[in-house]
Amino acid sequence: MFDFFKKSLRNKLLSIFIVIGFLPFLTLLIYTLFLSERKIVNKTIDEHLQRTKVVIELIDNHLQSLTKEVRFLSSLDLMDDLLAEDIDKRISRLLTQKKEDLNLDITFTAVALDSTIVASSDKDILLEKYSMNELNTKEYGAYVKDEYLYMYSQINASFDKTKKLGFLLLKYNLKNLDSYLTHNDTVHSYIINPKNGFVIGENIPIEINFQSKTNSIIDSKYVVVHEKLSSFLNDWRIVYAVDKSVALEFLYDFISFMLYMSLIIFILIIYMSIKQSRDIVKPIEELTATTNYITKTQNYSAQLNVNSQDEIATLTHSFNNMLKTTYSALQTLEEENKLRLKRFTQLIEVFNTIIQTKSEDECMDVSMQEIKKLTNKENLHFNKDKNRVLDEECTNLYVSDFENDEKIYFGSIELGIESFEDKNEQDFYNSIASMITLQLDRIRLIERTTSVSRAKSAFISNMSHELRTPLNAIIGFAQFMIEYEELNDDQKDTVGNIESSAQYLLSMINEILDIAKIEAGKMEAHIEDVNILDIVQSSYNMLYPLAKDKNIKFDFIFDNFENKKYQTDPQMFKQIVVNLISNAIKFTQEGSIQLELYNENENLHVKIKDSGIGISENDMKHLFNDFTQLENVMQKSHKGTGLGLSLSKKMANILGGDVTLKSDGIGHGTISTFSLQIK
Repeated sequence: MFDFFKKSLRNKLLSIFIVIGFLPFLTLLIYTLFLSERKIVNKTIDEHLQRTKVVIELIDNHLQSLTKEVRFLSSLDLMDDLLAEDIDKRISRLLTQKKEDLNLDITFTAVALDSTIVASSDKDILLEKYSMNELNTKEYGAYVKDEYLYMYSQINASFDKTKKLGFLLLKYNLKNLDSYLTHNDTVHSYIINPKNGFVIGENIPIEINFQSKTNSIIDSKYVVVHEKLSSFLNDWRIVYAVDKSVALEFLYDFISFMLYMSLIIFILIIYMSIKQSRDIVKPIEELTATTNYITKTQNYSAQLNVNSQDEIATLTHSFNNMLKTTYSALQTLEEENKLRLKRFTQLIEVFNTIIQTKSEDECMDVSMQEIKKLTNKENLHFNKDKNRVLDEECTNLYVSDFENDEKIYFGSIELGIESFEDKNEQDFYNSIASMITLQLDRIRLIERTTSVSRAKSAFISNMSHELRTPLNAIIGFAQFMIEYEELNDDQKDTVGNIESSAQYLLSMINEILDIAKIEAGKMEAHIEDVNILDIVQSSYNMLYPLAKDKNIKFDFIFDNFENKKYQTDPQMFKQIVVNLISNAIKFTQEGSIQLELYNENENLHVKIKDSGIGISENDMKHLFNDFTQLENVMQKSHKGTGLGLSLSKKMANILGGDVTLKSDGIGHGTISTFSLQIK
């Protein structure tokens, strides 16, 4: 009997098809016949317990996402409008739009610290008072009251995260959860609060002991399961009730169906098994044998014999064609790979040689020698005549004209061939030409950069000697005349103007020289132990009279600063602070300026907040560029080089810090911050 299976693959396939096809059906039929009512009920309980867990997870994810939404909205810079009681109603529009996007029965509310509702998606409750008892315990949280779930998050100022502005509150109608429940004639579900009996969904009149250890109930009519909700509703329960008669009806209907279908399925399985085992065996054997042969020998020239005209024959033809194509492709690919590897290696060698050249003539001489070696041709020539007519192929060289930002003709390499036989050959010569032009551009750029650097160094040196020396003399003479000469008031004003103009011109020259030193890498920080508080206090005392002359309130705050010895360059540090304070005084006509020195983590910050003219968003990105001054109403009365902020930022970078600016726009003042990580 066993030889019947061992010696015949067809018989083996026939038996396996019958067993595999009919055994699952027979097993299912036997299992169903002996299935008891209790098993069906238990299955129903398990299924609906799983369903409750899925629904609970969905509800939990839904509420968590709303919580994240509330916390995200409360963190937006837009919430700073609470300081102005949302005067332009941007917060209200945002909250209304967010409610429309969520498409739920909810209300977003922004509550100020005085419990006034400043903004809301419900316009009817604006300016009403809200009970703050539940909101002052934590920065964010949630609580349930009546039929609503309240989620809240504290709102802090974007410019000062320690400044509390109020709370953002989401009033969520718990009846929204009805969308997660099942509603049909056979399965009933609802959510209930056992403490107060509040129900969401369809309530079934069933007595349920929620304190029981079991989470399922079976009575004469229903199979009931219940689970405890998570997240903010952990005192609530979700209940599923299934009509018991419907659950058992499936059992009896299924048994009847299986008995009728068993005979038909059995005959169909036998027929298909016999047919498939006969049709499949022989072609599979041939295909398997040929595949094994190719795998062992790597001989892709082998072919299969075709003895039929069906789909197996089509598959065989396709397999034979695939072998032919694969064999041909492998041969071609192997040859191309060898050629391309050789060409690639040659290109690398040529490039490594060309890149060592230092001048244009040397570059071209070396390039021509390398190309001759590469092509074994001696009739190659380099020609600079653009108008020469050639009867042979050549590759043109174009180099960069950096002044006009364009490509110009440099010359051409005559290749000594009438035409390219292969596009790859043309690409090969073009690649060499690209290497040559890159090296030529590099040589030209180095020469141009070197020339510019020498000119710049000469200019700075001349300006330092030729301008600073006479300016110091002018300043000295002007000061001498004011101090010792008997001048009338008009003469003193004239000489004073001469001195101030000379001082202004000297400061401009010094700033330009400092910028040049930084760009040349010649300005270094001289680190030493310093008293930061003394430096900032000295800067404050020095510039306080300027603010007083303009009737500007100027305060210095250092309550949050730990006064100890720090290491930095005191002159650079003071120059940065003085520049920032000077800018604040210069562009503030009235109001106040606040200088604050404080520590934060491992960083030291000097922040200057003014009520001046402010900066627009478009102008902000240009302020740190060299020689940049913005057009404003105070520009005529305050001239400058436009180097102050640029120089301060670059000095801060040298010290390992940075200078940043922040403004809400024209007319809203500016906050400049010098931040430094100091040991």
